[in-house]
Amino acid sequence: MNAASANISVSAMKTAEASVPAPCVAVVTPCKATYFKPLYEAFAEAQPTPWKTVLVWPESHDSEHPQELITPVADNLEIRRVNSHKIVETKTKPHESNWRERRRFFPSRALWRTLCDIAPRMMMIQEYSPFALGGLLYAKWHGIPVVTFTEVGRRNANFFSLKVRLWHGIWSRLVDGIVAACPTAHEPVSGRMRPSLAAYHAVDSRLHTPVERINSGAPVTFVYVGQLIERKGIDLLLQAAHALKAATNVDFRVRIIGGGDEAWARGLAAEAGLEKNMEWVGFLSGDALRDAMRGGDVFVLPSRQDTYAVVTHEAACLGLPLLVSKHAGSAEALVQDGVNGFIIDPHDTDGFAKAMQLMLDTAKRKPMSVASRITGEEMSAHRRGEALWRWMQTQFHLPI
Repeated sequence: MNAASANISVSAMKTAEASVPAPCVAVVTPCKATYFKPLYEAFAEAQPTPWKTVLVWPESHDSEHPQELITPVADNLEIRRVNSHKIVETKTKPHESNWRERRRFFPSRALWRTLCDIAPRMMMIQEYSPFALGGLLYAKWHGIPVVTFTEVGRRNANFFSLKVRLWHGIWSRLVDGIVAACPTAHEPVSGRMRPSLAAYHAVDSRLHTPVERINSGAPVTFVYVGQLIERKGIDLLLQAAHALKAATNVDFRVRIIGGGDEAWARGLAAEAGLEKNMEWVGFLSGDALRDAMRGGDVFVLPSRQDTYAVVTHEAACLGLPLLVSKHAGSAEALVQDGVNGFIIDPHDTDGFAKAMQLMLDTAKRKPMSVASRITGEEMSAHRRGEALWRWMQTQFHLPI
């Protein structure tokens, strides 16, 4: 072979290598949230060169949060936005317990073309939305392993309609593994067990840091964060606060952080005679939210139904003792009863009020605050993202 021929061969080899996509894990999701950002970043950062993460989003997806708070950023993380048809459904009474704005994105040729272009070695889909199912079908067609990141399982299936249960029961049979966003998700609705990993909805404990708490003599502040809707149990919290006030006659505050039907919630507070005890903050995010939570003394979540509630992890990282409803998945994952807080029955007004009364004692709150922070660090998204990559690599034999 002469020199010219050798140069041509080397050039051809380099061209062929350049045309082969870098090995990647594709994350097909229609969802954006502040708690996905640190998980995806940590997951990508844990992957060795030349691996990378490619996040595939619907192009028209928006969020109430600023884009910088929900958009993951890492050296080996790429975001592909694809065209997808969207349908929006909204209930007419925002404070009702079953109110949610539903956004459905559907698979498209653009999604399939994108997946063909990046040629993933592994796939993770978000739940079983129509958009995510486009990724599931691509994975099954091409014979690559696929896992679902879900918060729906057999033990919390009663939270969802029969239609949703049947839908999950069918599609959960096709995935190869489960990334559990809450404790109940380890066992799928279908009952057909799969390898699973706990990556519960979480924030980065390195960003959510506590402040030193000094006994200033100010009223104890109970902090609620969430939508102002019945499902979140605002009315149950106010009933317990009313009972606490009647039983102790001690001054305290209830700080309400979140958007929704504030007029409805204020009306409930007025009926309970709590106008002077209330602080209405409105919707916050980012540093403003963290500061408003840090300034409180106890976190309270009175939900009638919550598959998880990531705000509980935010509160734990910030060192707040936790009063969390037994109907929220985060109670099982994050609350050590009597150690860093209490699991409450929000419908038991007297029991709820007694738990709040215990939190009026500074000496009791202090060790609980320390314990909450330790739990928050253990479950931090930056640690779970790294664990997710190790699990995928070993469970599905991804080549390094």
